[in-house]
Amino acid sequence: MTIFDKLFKREKSNQLQVGNWVNSYSKGIYRIETIVDQYYDESYPALGENKIGDRIKDRIIVTKRFLNSKFKKSFSYESCSETFVSELNKSQYSELQKVIEQNPKLLEEFNDYQIPTRESIYNMELQIDDEPDLSKVNRLIDFIKTGKSFLEIQSEMEQADLLKLKPKYFGNYLFQLINYDDECLNKKKIWRNAKLTKK
Repeated sequence: MTIFDKLFKREKSNQLQVGNWVNSYSKGIYRIETIVDQYYDESYPALGENKIGDRIKDRIIVTKRFLNSKFKKSFSYESCSETFVSELNKSQYSELQKVIEQNPKLLEEFNDYQIPTRESIYNMELQIDDEPDLSKVNRLIDFIKTGKSFLEIQSEMEQADLLKLKPKYFGNYLFQLINYDDECLNKKKIWRNAKLTKK
């Protein structure tokens, strides 16, 4: 088996794997860099028949784009549900092979391209009308920066009497929890930053 054959080895199981060349949500030729398992935790508003800790059916596929739809260099990245990701067809594989054979250094350059830190955000409306409550929320932000689950954040808000600030519909502040690179611990997302913005 040649190096190129190994590069384009296709799994008979059709199971997406890190290293596979694929089509993703946006046009172009992508390579899978990371596959993220997701689990239901307290940050999900509607569980339906699911329970906290259950695995979410669709995984998140993080890909790097190598070429655009015209098979020209186009480095970028994206992450999306695996339902939007599919294997290349024979024609796409053949064209990709041709590009790499004609310019092998392009693949080296692509391998060196690093995906920047990815963020996922949870939005929460707050109605803050006085300075003491504003100070409490700012202290909560410091608490979150040490890395907390949604349940831990909720518990801290309850102890600080901040849950009363959550309005039925819209508030005067937007409170955003930030997760980096899908960090997860014990099947729970870990939030490592937060922002408070006056609307």
